[in-house]
Amino acid sequence: MIIRLIITIIAVYFIVRLVRGLFLPAAGKDRSFPRKPASIPGEDLVKDPQCGTYVPVSSATKATIDGEVLYFCSEECLKKYKEQKQTKA
Repeated sequence: MIIRLIITIIAVYFIVRLVRGLFLPAAGKDRSFPRKPASIPGEDLVKDPQCGTYVPVSSATKATIDGEVLYFCSEECLKKYKEQKQTKA
């Protein structure tokens, strides 16, 4: 009795899957991933010349040194860079 019930449930399951596959093929496509990747807005990253960290332009510390615009991750890195520049000169 229980074996018949299990076999009937399995048969009904496969019949439902077969009917869905034949008559509703588009239903499975709705769950698929988009074909083209979604664009993620972002901003440019700049490399800190002192420590090598990449920082978003909006949060970087900007300094013009010897006519060149440089971006730093923090005031501390800017200070260290200026000290090294003075020591070398």
